[in-house]
Amino acid sequence: MRISTSMMYDRGLNSVTDRTSKLLKVQDQIARETKILTPADDPAGKAQALSLTERIAQNDQFRKNSELLLNDLQRQESVMSNVTDSLHRAKELFVQAGNGALSPQDRKSVALELEVLRDNVLDMMNAQNENGDYLFSGSQSEVRPFTLDALTGTYEYNGDSSDRKVQVTANQQLQSTSSGAEVFQQSPMELMARVGNYTGAITGGNTFIADRGAWDTFHQANYDKDNAANNVYRVEFNGGTYDVLDAANNVLDTGAYTPGDPVVFNGMEMRVQGTPAAGDEIEFRLSQPKQNAATMLNDMITLLNDPNALQDELGQGIEFSIANLDSVETSLGTARARTGSRMNSAETAVLTNTDFSIANKDTRAKIQDVDYAEAMTELTKQDTALQAAQATFTRITRLSLFDYLR
Repeated sequence: MRISTSMMYDRGLNSVTDRTSKLLKVQDQIARETKILTPADDPAGKAQALSLTERIAQNDQFRKNSELLLNDLQRQESVMSNVTDSLHRAKELFVQAGNGALSPQDRKSVALELEVLRDNVLDMMNAQNENGDYLFSGSQSEVRPFTLDALTGTYEYNGDSSDRKVQVTANQQLQSTSSGAEVFQQSPMELMARVGNYTGAITGGNTFIADRGAWDTFHQANYDKDNAANNVYRVEFNGGTYDVLDAANNVLDTGAYTPGDPVVFNGMEMRVQGTPAAGDEIEFRLSQPKQNAATMLNDMITLLNDPNALQDELGQGIEFSIANLDSVETSLGTARARTGSRMNSAETAVLTNTDFSIANKDTRAKIQDVDYAEAMTELTKQDTALQAAQATFTRITRLSLFDYLR
């Protein structure tokens, strides 16, 4: 076979170029800390590495979601704990207010401290996070959850019952908020009647439940949770008689009236202040079967500040308030338990996502990360091979027939 000078140069150049390319590849692998520089190096390995990278990013995002969720849940649990502490103090004041030796001024002093507790409880029920979003307004995070309805004397819930959820794992979502309806509005209250508007010579009024069975039966049969207007009743005075009318002006009861005597209706006694003239009216409203702590405290404050409240009214009001307080604490305890359960799930999600991320990074490293010991050995090998190819090419290109003619 005839070996031409051109072929000899081509073969030598190809050898040097090939060795240089392999050396540069090893250097690039070390610099980029991966042995898969292009999909062609390991198609299956590259696909697995890309999938693992996506899972790692997903796990990291889920972990961040879980940590933020845990922070929100801890804030909510702290609010509920503080409300519970305030209610414990309120119970002590309720018991103190039941002391028959207290003067009206003493009762007003108790009411002043209850006002502070009520305002603190209301402030916590309207708590916000660091972004200014209300914690207990459901999905309407910009709506103040609880505000006072001056007409009814109750603190009404303005949010909704929706819950926001956060994705904490690929297959799990956790509730990040608890609506005010769920946390604070689920406490069954003693059924009462609230005095509303009045006209003419009437200056006010108080209610007393003389027959709880009869009143509860009437209340449960007639309370309309969907239309508050239907819960308003009127007592209309006609000289020596009175009529009790419903929201549709239907006369439900009629009786004789003597100033100073109570109006009796289905187990409820209304004690009217002033001397009603013919045509004067006074309203009463059916109380909500479920209410919040702020309203319950406000009712007690109103009662203690009422100079016309009789001893039996005070006694019943305190009895009802203590029972309502126990109901609020039970309801709040249930809400705290649910929040605590979600906190445990969020903590588990943080740990799970961290473990998954570590495992996926370890698997990805085994697939694509360069082995430095192996890479340095290969680098030395390719460098030696390149030097050998260069030296060989140099010596061969120096050969000539004239060397044999000397």
